Amino acid sequence: MKAMKIGWADVCGYGDWLTPQAALKFAQGGYTHVEFQGEIIPSELSHSDDGTPLVGLGKPEA
Repeated sequence: MKAMKIGWADVCGYGDWLTPQAALKFAQGGYTHVEFQGEIIPSELSHSDDGTPLVGLGKPEA
């Protein structure tokens, strides 16, 4: 597990996805989870039709 620390500026408005800039950092860094407000959250990397990385945030792990 490799977690990237993020803050509110890295999360899109609804809180379900990372911003494009944060998603690119996530993809390039080989991360599997994010750490947000002290919680470790599993995250899924996918790509849009144009190849832009998209990172969806899952539920915090207990």
